[in-house]
Amino acid sequence: MKVERLLAIVIMLLNKRRMRASELARHFEVSLRTIYRDLEAINTAGIPIVAYPGSNGGYEIMESFTIDRQYLSFEELSTVLAALKGVQTSISDKQVQHLLEKIKTLITNGSEAIGTRQNHPIVYDFNPWGSTEESMRRVNQLREAIENRLRVSFVYSKLQGDQVSRTVEPITLVLKGYVWYLYGYCLWRQAYRLFRLSRMSSVTTVAEHFQPHATGMDALKWLEEWNSPDQISLVLEFSPSVAVRVRDMFRPEAVTAKENGMLVVQTQVADDEWLYGMLLSFGDSLRVVEPDRVRHRLYETVKKMVANYESSQC
Repeated sequence: MKVERLLAIVIMLLNKRRMRASELARHFEVSLRTIYRDLEAINTAGIPIVAYPGSNGGYEIMESFTIDRQYLSFEELSTVLAALKGVQTSISDKQVQHLLEKIKTLITNGSEAIGTRQNHPIVYDFNPWGSTEESMRRVNQLREAIENRLRVSFVYSKLQGDQVSRTVEPITLVLKGYVWYLYGYCLWRQAYRLFRLSRMSSVTTVAEHFQPHATGMDALKWLEEWNSPDQISLVLEFSPSVAVRVRDMFRPEAVTAKENGMLVVQTQVADDEWLYGMLLSFGDSLRVVEPDRVRHRLYETVKKMVANYESSQC
């Protein structure tokens, strides 16, 4: 749209200072004549555009003209900018890029550009550990399907190891705990479901448009997927040798240190296969105090592991 292009030109000129008409034409994929008309329209609207001839010439907004930052201080704008840069590390989005350019413009104070001040004290990086170009490509593929309301199909690996094919009407992407999830309406289950992106393969965008089954995020209740009613209360005792890992994994208020250095953890978690895999990963550095059924299951699992080694010639 012309209005959006005019605003984008203003932002680019404020941010990059001087630009040639040919650069603007290439960027917006329009003719030089269109750019000249746009520059005239901007000038008529009250934003003074100055033309400079020569090899270093081009168009720029009059040096004395600035956009009012209104009620946001430099520090507040810096915080917004740092957060947006973090978002940009995990998802490629033109809207985020345009917003970054706007904030950079607002944060400029007279002749002092953003890069000349001290770095922001907080760096936001929302990329999961071990993130690859393929995972970024998948996030962007799903985001485009959401924006265009197109169904997606994929093969999903369940926690137990079996694989199923699913077709989903994608509603939103969720980044929680450095893990990406897709929330959407599963045609097989006829209900909303969460799908972990790392367990999705052969992701394909289907040329089938859909109408959302709910209106607005408030109606989706996707948080209930994490607040599962199938939770159990655990009391765990860890040896001092795994103290760092324990404090990394559990909330500080859930961990109590005993005089002998042992750590006692009291927490509530979902009763699923991940829980038992996590508990077994601590080996003999963990003792389950409660409940009995969890302790018994770990005992039976360890017995089977021992039997596997006893039956082989080690």
